[in-house]
Amino acid sequence: MDRKLSPPPDRNTKKPLLKTPSGACDTHFHIYGPQERYPFNPNRPMDAEDSTYEDLIKLHDTLGISRGVIVQSLMHGHCYEYMLNALCRDPERFRGVAMPAPDITDGELEILDKAGVVGARFAYRWSADINRNMISRIDELGWHPQFWFRGEEEALAWRDIMIASPGNFVIDHMGWQPAKNGLDSPGFRVVLDCLETGRCWVKLSGPNRFTSEKKLPYSDTLPFAQTLIEYAPERLIWGSDWPHPDHFEIMPNDGEILDLMIDWAPDANIRKMIFSENPKKLFGFS
Repeated sequence: MDRKLSPPPDRNTKKPLLKTPSGACDTHFHIYGPQERYPFNPNRPMDAEDSTYEDLIKLHDTLGISRGVIVQSLMHGHCYEYMLNALCRDPERFRGVAMPAPDITDGELEILDKAGVVGARFAYRWSADINRNMISRIDELGWHPQFWFRGEEEALAWRDIMIASPGNFVIDHMGWQPAKNGLDSPGFRVVLDCLETGRCWVKLSGPNRFTSEKKLPYSDTLPFAQTLIEYAPERLIWGSDWPHPDHFEIMPNDGEILDLMIDWAPDANIRKMIFSENPKKLFGFS
């Protein structure tokens, strides 16, 4: 199978201008490898070089991040040995969002739960069908579903199922609607409809995914972040999206990605909510 090689992240992370508040959390990133020990899924969409636990700690230390949520990538499919390893290395620092296989046993779910997994990711790119039985099973554990979709068609296809899900639910990457479609697009309206339930949380992450610009500062994404902050600052969380898989434009520096929050959320109290207080509440950090 001929796969594209995803470019590596910019490994020379700049020290951000923004000083993050105590307990700042990165709620969206992936760990890759070492692939000799944690091989990728044979049906993965692309290839990538290792971006390991050690690389992540170095990144977070530079950014001033003391907590994190490891998100299951399509690169690993339903295998999460790498996630269990990271969660068990520092259970106070990390939580996880897995992609459980449809036939996962209750015993396996309990192992993940005990290790610090708090959510299950549903990715349209992996399957357009949401496993409602899985949503019921994870709800019994106190986990939340996390939804990753792109564009208007996918947002509209999942709207009613997301709103009908019990308890809290999370939307990745600000809803990933092309910035050129504007704030009034039906796809972004879905995100706001979800926020209006009072149970939806949205990640301020991945501006490089839906911008029309080839490099930072992705100024056309600013109105989306500001609109979400006006709507529900108490249910927004921040994520780096490191190591930015499947991004083939100029690779953003993660220090500069974090500094976008200076313009997105000029109020220091709002930033503290987004970086620290909201993720503590949602993910159950002590």
